[in-house]
Amino acid sequence: MTFGRCLKTLLSISNIRMSQLAKAINVDSSLVNRWVHEKRIPAVPYLKNIAQYLTIYINNPLQMKIVDELIIQLGVDISSYDNNEDIIYKILFRALSYSNSNKHLPGSALADIKTSINKRDETGPDYSYKLIYGNEAIYNTLMSLLELTTEKKNCKNKQIYLTYQNYPNDCFFSYGMLKRLKEKILESIQNGWYITFLIRLDCGVGGVIKFIDFILPLIKTGKVKLFYFNLYESFTIRKELYIVSNLGALSCFPYDSNLDIECAFFLQNSSSIEVLTNYVNLLITNNSSDIIQYYDPHNSRVYYQMLSKINERSGNYYSYNNSFSRLLIPESLYIKFLNQTDLSVEDKELSLQYHKAQYRSFLKNLSKCIFKDIYFLSILDQLCEKKVLYLYTCCGTEKIFMENQDIIDYLEHVVYIIKHYDNYRIAVVQNEIDSFINNITFYIKERNIVFLEVSNFTHRESDVHLSINNPVIVKAFITYYDSLWQKISPLNKDKQDIIEIVEDYIRAIKYDLSLE
Repeated sequence: MTFGRCLKTLLSISNIRMSQLAKAINVDSSLVNRWVHEKRIPAVPYLKNIAQYLTIYINNPLQMKIVDELIIQLGVDISSYDNNEDIIYKILFRALSYSNSNKHLPGSALADIKTSINKRDETGPDYSYKLIYGNEAIYNTLMSLLELTTEKKNCKNKQIYLTYQNYPNDCFFSYGMLKRLKEKILESIQNGWYITFLIRLDCGVGGVIKFIDFILPLIKTGKVKLFYFNLYESFTIRKELYIVSNLGALSCFPYDSNLDIECAFFLQNSSSIEVLTNYVNLLITNNSSDIIQYYDPHNSRVYYQMLSKINERSGNYYSYNNSFSRLLIPESLYIKFLNQTDLSVEDKELSLQYHKAQYRSFLKNLSKCIFKDIYFLSILDQLCEKKVLYLYTCCGTEKIFMENQDIIDYLEHVVYIIKHYDNYRIAVVQNEIDSFINNITFYIKERNIVFLEVSNFTHRESDVHLSINNPVIVKAFITYYDSLWQKISPLNKDKQDIIEIVEDYIRAIKYDLSLE
C-alpha cells in the first residue's frame, strides 16, 4: 500500500479532514492534499506528528480492526510495540518505504545512477547525496550499482566492499533478494571485480549456515576476501556499508531505535567513496581477522602438507566429494598411477609421502572416529565407463586413464573399507543435494578446519584451494553437512545396498575383461 492510500484510510476511519491534520502538524493543507493524492510524499520527521495526532481519534474496536488489516497488508511486525502511537507510526513508515521503493525500481535507479556518473565525469564532482527510504529502494540501488560493474570495463580499481551484519537475523534483505544479489555479485566477479566482505559471527550457528549458503559460490571463484569482527564498536551496530569503487556507495542505517534498516545515504562523488573505503579498510586492519586462507595454485605443496598434518589429528571427518576420495586409493595403486604422470621424481616422491601419511591417519582414526563421505553415482560412471580418475598430487590434480584391472582392484578396496570399518559411513546419491555446492569438494575436520577445493580438470592453474579454521564457521559447516546428510534417503546410505551397487560395477568390468 502506498503512503497516500494508507494516510487516506487512516484519516477516513478517524473522521478527520485533511485541513484538520494540516493545522495539527503545522503545514499547509495543500501539502497534505498532495500526500493523499500521491503527488508528493512527506519527509520522515512528519510521521511522528501525524501518528501522534491520529492516535487520539483511533480508539474503538472497529477502527482498530481496520488498523489490524493495514498491519497485515503492509507486513508490519508490531511485536516490539506496546502503544497505538508507535503502531500507527510504523504503519505510516512502512507505507512511506513502499512509495519510495516504487520510485526506485531497478531500471529507473540504474538510469538515475548512470546520469549522475556521466554528469560527474563531464562537469566534475558533485558533493551532494541522496537519502533513500525503504529496504527495497536500498536493494534496488545496490543492484543497479552492481549492474554498472558489468558495463564499466575500464575501471582501474575494481573493488567492491560489502558488510554483512544484519542478514543472519532476517531483519534486512529477504532470502529471494539475497539469492539475486549473490547472482549479481557473481556477474561482477566474472567481469574482473574483487569482493571484500566484513561480517559478524555473533549470530549463532544458524545465522552462519545462512551465510555459508550465500558465500560458498562466491569464495570458490578465488576472488573473495572474508573478514570477521573480533572487536566491536558502536558505529557498526545495525548498519551496513556497500562500496563499489569509482561508482557509488551506500551507508545504511535504521531511522530510529524501534526500526530495522530503512534508510541509506547514497553517495557518488569520488571523495565520499574514498572516505568510506578508507574507513572499511581501517575496520579490517584494526577490528577484524581474515577468515579464508587461499593457497597458491602454482604451489600446491603447502596445501597438501597442511592436509596431511590435519588428518593426523583426532576428530570426526566429513567429506563432500566431486571425485572419489584420495583416502580410498591403496598405496600400490597410487604408485602405479603416479608413474603415469609427467611429474618429476622429486614431486612423485613428495606426493607419495603425503598420500602415505594421509592414508595411515585415515585407517588409524577409523578405529575411534566417524568418517562420513558423500559421493555421486556419476563418479562411478566416469570411473567405469570413461576409465578416468583424477589423481591428487602435490602439484595438483592429474588425469589418469585406468586399465580394467586397476578399476577392479580399486573398487574391491573400496568395498573392503565399507565392510570392515563400522565407523566409515558412505552415501551415494544421484545428483547434487544443493545446487549451489556443485563442482566443489570440501573436507571438514571436527573442531579444526574446513578445506575446500574447486578443481578445473582441464586448466590446473585455475584450481582454487582454501581453508577456514575459524571455530564458529567450522561448527556451522558441520551442522550444514549434517543437514545434507539428513536429506539423503536411508536407501542411499545403506552400506549393504551401496556394496551391491559397487559390486555390480565390478562384475560388469570383469565381464568386459573376459571378452578381451
